[in-house]
Amino acid sequence: MRVLCILLLAVMSFAGGLSAEIEPPRNYIAAIVNETIITRGQVEESARPFVDPLFRTERDPDILREKLHQVLSDTLSNLVENQLILDDFKTSGAHFPDAVVEDEIKDRMRQRGQTRSALTKELHEQDTTYEAFRQQVRNRIILDVMRHRNVGSAILISPQKIERYYATNLTKFQLGNQIKLRMIVLNCSAGNSIEEVKKRAQEISTKIDEGASFAEMATIYSEGSQNKEGGDLEWREESKLSKGFTDAAAPLKPGQQSGVLGYATEPNGVFWMYQYNKAGQPTSGRKYTDKNELLEEKKFDAAITDATLPAPPQDFRLLLLEDRRVARTETLAEVRERIEKDLLVQERERLRKKWVERLKAKAFVRTFQ
Repeated sequence: MRVLCILLLAVMSFAGGLSAEIEPPRNYIAAIVNETIITRGQVEESARPFVDPLFRTERDPDILREKLHQVLSDTLSNLVENQLILDDFKTSGAHFPDAVVEDEIKDRMRQRGQTRSALTKELHEQDTTYEAFRQQVRNRIILDVMRHRNVGSAILISPQKIERYYATNLTKFQLGNQIKLRMIVLNCSAGNSIEEVKKRAQEISTKIDEGASFAEMATIYSEGSQNKEGGDLEWREESKLSKGFTDAAAPLKPGQQSGVLGYATEPNGVFWMYQYNKAGQPTSGRKYTDKNELLEEKKFDAAITDATLPAPPQDFRLLLLEDRRVARTETLAEVRERIEKDLLVQERERLRKKWVERLKAKAFVRTFQ
């Protein structure tokens, strides 16, 4: 669409972009819905939360253009849909109490610990007014109410439909070999030398061998993100876990721990996983790519130290193998709730599209191409 291509170039220009030979004014008309004009500026502003991350993460110019075009196209479609719904609410003669809007604004301020004057100041800094903000809140509430009334309520997914979906999509529920691990992570930092952290890891490993609960040790000592859950990594398919972990866990039986492991990274995502013996001596190491491929495996002699390893460890880890599961197909009982949620989403989307098409059929809608 011509207007979206122009918008694309404009968005690129404000991000320090790829090309900006054309930058139309912000009041350029992108669409007309009944008596309402949607401008280029409105599309650009609504798309900004989705556009900005693309410039930070996407380096290929052609892919970036394609993704930006899609974001802007989707944003314009969404703005058109919203206006159709607001117009339908207006023509239906429905009444919307002002007190509901004020209550919503008060709830927002209370959640943010914000006063009315602080909100007004924030809106002024954003170059908008309280009345415009109030209208935005009112519109959001109307859109939520109308969508719930026309799409979100009274949808029932029958047991027969769930069972039929399961029977015709069995491949979706096939699982590879699974593994359930717990992990303790101890980070090396400026205040903790490699030797100090390794010694602590050895002491924890010894306590576990003597009968201490791995989960309890993880809760107390681990610096990993799952420490509050006792280091529980939950059930994972082995193919979706880091090969460094699955290789370290391969010789273990359920209930066994790995002993001390060292984790070290190199440039370009390459990393090492080292195995240590009870004396704290590195005995072997495996090197992996960022694509989870084993590059090499080394056995170390007694002369090697942490300082002479291929890369110094950034942290030390202990793994506990809790259990394994062989490849299988999930049962209907296991996935029934998940299927029902998926079918609900599909049905809501079908009803939404049907409803919006009805609104378009009785409205004047034009997008400029």
